[in-house]
Amino acid sequence: MKNENKHGRSPHWWKTAVIILVIFLLYAYGLQVTRVNLQEPLEPQRQENLVSLIRSFARPDLFAYETETRRTAVSLRMPCPEEIKGSQVSIEGRQLLVVPNCATTTQDPITITGSGFLPNAEILVAWTPIGSTSTRRLADFKASATGDVAVTFTMPDIRPSEEPQTIELVEVVDRRIVGLSDTTYEALDKIVETVLMALMASTIGTLLSIPLSFVAARNLMQNVKAPMVSIMSGIILLPIFGGVMYWLGQLLTGPLLNPEATLLPSLQNSLTVLGFVGNFIFVIIELVLLLLPLTLALIGAMFANLVGSRLGEQAIMRLPEAPVRILNFVTTMVGTAVLVILIAYSLVWINLLGIREFVPEPFWAQMGIYIWPGLGLGLLAALWTLRAPAKHHYPIGLVIYNVTRTVFNAVRSIEPLMMGFVFVVWVGLGPFAGIMALTLHSMADLGKLFSEEVENIDEGPVEAITATGANQMQRIVYAVVPQVTPHYIAYIFYRWDINVRMSTIIGFVGGGGIGFVLQRNINQILYTKASVMVIAIAIVVIVLDNISARVRSRII
Repeated sequence: MKNENKHGRSPHWWKTAVIILVIFLLYAYGLQVTRVNLQEPLEPQRQENLVSLIRSFARPDLFAYETETRRTAVSLRMPCPEEIKGSQVSIEGRQLLVVPNCATTTQDPITITGSGFLPNAEILVAWTPIGSTSTRRLADFKASATGDVAVTFTMPDIRPSEEPQTIELVEVVDRRIVGLSDTTYEALDKIVETVLMALMASTIGTLLSIPLSFVAARNLMQNVKAPMVSIMSGIILLPIFGGVMYWLGQLLTGPLLNPEATLLPSLQNSLTVLGFVGNFIFVIIELVLLLLPLTLALIGAMFANLVGSRLGEQAIMRLPEAPVRILNFVTTMVGTAVLVILIAYSLVWINLLGIREFVPEPFWAQMGIYIWPGLGLGLLAALWTLRAPAKHHYPIGLVIYNVTRTVFNAVRSIEPLMMGFVFVVWVGLGPFAGIMALTLHSMADLGKLFSEEVENIDEGPVEAITATGANQMQRIVYAVVPQVTPHYIAYIFYRWDINVRMSTIIGFVGGGGIGFVLQRNINQILYTKASVMVIAIAIVVIVLDNISARVRSRII
């Protein structure tokens, strides 16, 4: 064959060899960078720590017990005297020998042996340090089948004293389950809180992501075009209409949200009698009042775009080419200047790279700085429009598409853990911060997934609806929505499942839910209690995964 030489080998074999060599070197260097050391897991102390941790997690604090114990006390000296001895104790048939009966450092081993205990009894070695009211655990073990005991341990701390100190062997005589433990009740309470956090975040994120997903779909936005006059007229009217509507919203809600107002507190008190339902109604009312200025500003911005587009289209249709070119030039220069001023003011308000320190505080003084660069860039943009035909339609839809997808990707790149930390600083510790972090991440993640589903739809129904003369909104409602609805529902359930698991991690920064309690138990080395939290998380994740799988199988 022509792809082989006279020896029957491919002439490009050396490329394969180079690729294999590069992959080998890559993994070899990666092994060095990640510092993989297989000797560390084999160290006896590390293996002992691992076994202890696994055994603690394997003994979850699920039940409350009624325990009957017997205590056998032995004395211990700190530090050791010049002559080191052992000591014997005999109480009610139980005999103990402590060798040595002293400790000078935390590395000195102490061995206790004895007999006369109950067969296979659980025994705890406890020590109450001098000057302390809390008991410290030194070791725990089981007696043999004949009641013999033997244990070796070291002291975690040395408390020098002239008088001997006391170590007790606490023997479990009888243990009965009397119900669920406090840890289990706390886990049940927090796992319900976690599931509801995830549910609320998924719901709010879905409501925000659905409309954004349609403007983030390339197949819907690539044909959205508008003349330059329409685009720039909308930008020019944006601060006017948006500002007026925002001011109107502030005027309407200001007296109600004022700290000295009495209407909202009295409404809250009157709804308190309805319990959590009344609190839900009050929060919805308060949320509406808080969002009213921003909602009105958004409506004003949309109305500005609608009016600007309508005026621009009418000008393009009625005016000849020369006046349209002049109108393009003027509106582009003014619109670009307005856009630059809005962007500059936003960057200064955020204090990007500390730029706020170099501009004056008064609003109008800042405007005086922004207006000249804005007009300069506007002039350049206006001169650039002279190159295109006067009535040319620009792909504004693709611009909106790229901006929306960029925002989605930027928000998705930030871990919910970092978002949780930011919202904890803003609204304080608790599940509210967790809901806000999960909502923001869910909006970006679902928005991307939803938009990709819109891009993968069958174009046949869209073309059929378009042939009837339907506008863009009608095409979306009657041709796009029916195709994507089953996939949207499946993604919503899948996102709820993800949010349950994410809320556990967000709890580590104070975002509420079961993760907050899990972190507390781990920090306090209460592994038996932490094990209950892990079991609760695993059960809920398995149940939700089965539910979401069944829902997806029925819908798709």
